[in-house]
This record gives sequence, C-alpha cells and structure tokens, in this order.
Amino acid sequence: MRPLLLHLGVEPRKRIVDDLVLESAEAATLLTYRDTKTIIEGLTKAKTSKHRIHRYAQRVGAYMDRERRKAAAEKVDLLYADGTKAHGNGGKKNDINVVLGKDLETGEKHLLALDVNKSWVETAGQVTATADVLISDADRAVRNALLEKALSHQLCENHAVREVNNHLWRAELPKRERAVIRGRLRTVLRTLRNSARRHLVDGDFERLQRRIKWTLGELRKLAGELVEEGLTGAARFIRNSANYLVTYARLAMKGVSVPYTNNLAERLMGEVAKRVKNRWMHWSTEGLENLLNILLVRYCDKELYASLKQNFYKDEEAVINVKVT
Repeated sequence: MRPLLLHLGVEPRKRIVDDLVLESAEAATLLTYRDTKTIIEGLTKAKTSKHRIHRYAQRVGAYMDRERRKAAAEKVDLLYADGTKAHGNGGKKNDINVVLGKDLETGEKHLLALDVNKSWVETAGQVTATADVLISDADRAVRNALLEKALSHQLCENHAVREVNNHLWRAELPKRERAVIRGRLRTVLRTLRNSARRHLVDGDFERLQRRIKWTLGELRKLAGELVEEGLTGAARFIRNSANYLVTYARLAMKGVSVPYTNNLAERLMGEVAKRVKNRWMHWSTEGLENLLNILLVRYCDKELYASLKQNFYKDEEAVINVKVT
C-alpha cells in the first residue's frame, strides 16, 4: 500500500495529508501556533504539533511570496507605504516594511512589496508599478525610496500633526502650549480640506487655488513664529513638509480626488499588529516574513489569494513513478 499512500499524500510517519497544509498555515495567520494546533486537532481528530504547523506556514508563505511577485500590478493610482516593528529574537526588533497599491476605479488593493529587516531602498526594488500619488507618513526614508515610483507625494495630515507635536515635546514645551500649536495646525489643514471638498462639487477651482496659497502662507507664518520662540525643529518640519500637505488639493483642481491620510495603510498595520505584536512573541526574520506574506496577500488581494489557494497543490504536487518488477 505504500505507493498508494504516497500518492494520496500520506508519507511515512505523516499524520496530516497535504489537503490540510494550506488550511493549517492560513489558520496560523489568525491564531498562535499553539491555538492553531488545538483547532486543527479538534476538527480533524488527527494529532499534530505547533512545530509542524510552523513548517506549513513557512512552506505556504514562501509560495505566496514567490507567486505574488510574479502577479504584481504594473499600474495603480495610489501607493501607500508604512512600516512597523515586532519583537525579534535576542531582544532585537524586526522592522516590517509594506507597500500597498490601490486602483481608484475598482477600489482593489494590491500588495506590492513586503520586507522584514531590510532598508526602504531594498523594499522599493520590489515595486514594479507606477502611481499618481504616494501617500505616507513623515518618514523621509520612505519618501526618498518610493517617490520615483509616483508623480507626487501626499504627506498624511495626521502624521504631520503628530510629528510637529514630537518636535515640540523634545523641545520640552509644556503640554498646554503644545496643544495650542497643534490646534492651529489642524485648523489650517481642516480649512483647506473643507474648501477642496466644496470646490470639487461646484468646480470653482480659482477659489481653491487661492485657498491653497493661503494655506501655504499660514504654514510659513506658523513656522516663522516657532523659530522666534526657539522651536526650530518643529518649524523646519513644517517648512519642509508644507508642499506635501496640499498635494490632494492641487489634484482636486484637476478633478482627481485622493485621500489626505494614509488610513488604508494604518488599517493594514492593524491586521499585522493583531497577529505578530504581542509581547511574548519573538520572531525570526524568515518566519515573520513568510507568515506576513500569507496574511497580507489574503488581506490585500482576495482574488489572487483565492487563485493561489487553488494552484497551491498543483504547483507543489510530486510526481511518483512506480516501477513493478
């Protein structure tokens, strides 16, 4: 019976057939390996181990990484880029870089790049698509690495306000005074948002152009006042970032509506955090990257993920030749 069992996927000392490899790996993106073991044993009545499920996740993750690179989108309207950290071995931190693309017409998302413990320049090398706008936080490394992939850059307004607050905090400005400056910055940015929203409807782009100029003037004015108060870090950031904060309004004059925040990327990072950022978890570079490939391909590219699931066993299938003498 050995040739028949091998053909069915039951190898020597193997308790779970290949039909459960992908299901086990997929479950491991939602649960810990220990909890996944409990669920699989409860559903199949077959004994397994968290180590075997870990191996399955590595196998499926490597497959997803290879195949999603082959199927990468060549043209998207928006690029979103963000990074986060997860606990590593030996007290070190793992740096996670993710680039997401979005098609405004269809609303579809695409995972364009994923790296663990690599520079943003290396991550940008995975991106073959071109886009109209890059939307990101205030990380200069992200902007410098990916701006050549997009025609313009929109700095997330929420992150801009936080970055200004960080500069003020480092300058030891009292909390109440920091709140006043944040409030002024938010008011200026909110006024421009309201104008862009209104003039996209009424088509009065001349007034929107004046509002953009007013916004830039107010940002310069705020930066000048901060310099006079000795808050040069916050002032420098506002001056350097001002043009990136009005990109969406300039595009609105061309009839193009793009977000002014990177909330889509933040939501994706929430999916990452749910699975990998618990305190007791410690990840190797390869183990973390393989697991995230499964999780993020499923989250971003539902059609691609469904296709890869169907093709997984075909691509992994072994050809068995039996010679009878």
